Amino acid sequence: MTLLEPIGFVWGCLVVLTVVLIRKQHKRLAAALGTLAVFIWVVGATPLPGSLLGSLERPWAGVKRADLPSADAIVLLGGFSAPSREEVGRLHFNQNADRAVTAMELVRLAKSKTLVVGGSAVTVDGEPLAEADLFKEILVAWKVIEPEVISLGGCKNTRHEAEKVAKLANERGWKRVLLVTSASHIKRAAGVFRTTTSLEIVPAPCAFLTSVSIVTADSTDIVPRAAGFAKLETWLHEQIGWRVYRWRGWISDEAAAGK
Repeated sequence: MTLLEPIGFVWGCLVVLTVVLIRKQHKRLAAALGTLAVFIWVVGATPLPGSLLGSLERPWAGVKRADLPSADAIVLLGGFSAPSREEVGRLHFNQNADRAVTAMELVRLAKSKTLVVGGSAVTVDGEPLAEADLFKEILVAWKVIEPEVISLGGCKNTRHEAEKVAKLANERGWKRVLLVTSASHIKRAAGVFRTTTSLEIVPAPCAFLTSVSIVTADSTDIVPRAAGFAKLETWLHEQIGWRVYRWRGWISDEAAAGK
């Protein structure tokens, strides 16, 4: 039952408390708790968060991977997994795992002979582990692909990944890369890559999380759930991230305009 889930349980308690306070004539407190209950319901039980996140994903719907041009490298941005003590290859894949699958599909389609993998790094039991290194180890151990796999090591953020790719591009004379990341992240990622590098950036969107791609992903329910908050978090992360990157000069006016 959704009422037993954390979000549903808290919402249910707020509704009950609001009713009790109304009956006891504590109108101000009832209004405050009632407003919070309404907010939780709107975020957790209506299509609104999906609509907001979908506005970032929709421009990238319909991109055919087979129609993408060949490139000097396929750049897979991190965030699709995290180091783990117990999983295969010491790597746990999350809801953005479609990024890895998409990169592998582009390799299968022979879009490039080089796969570049980004991602963050954490220390586990005193050992520094980078997402990109662990994923590369899995690909090499399983002999999944023939093309060269390059790990960017631990990266702090998307701009750090762009800086490392820019260095590789200068060393190897690259002109064009396919940029693989979540559809909601494409705008900011492409913007910072176009600002930081002199490369032609061809987006390869994936990891759609809304009804733009997933059937019945967004609906109206009676009891709120956590999924809506996750979508709202992703949307806010991109909105704030875009403004911070622009403020810091990490995305130029030309890149922001898609030039």
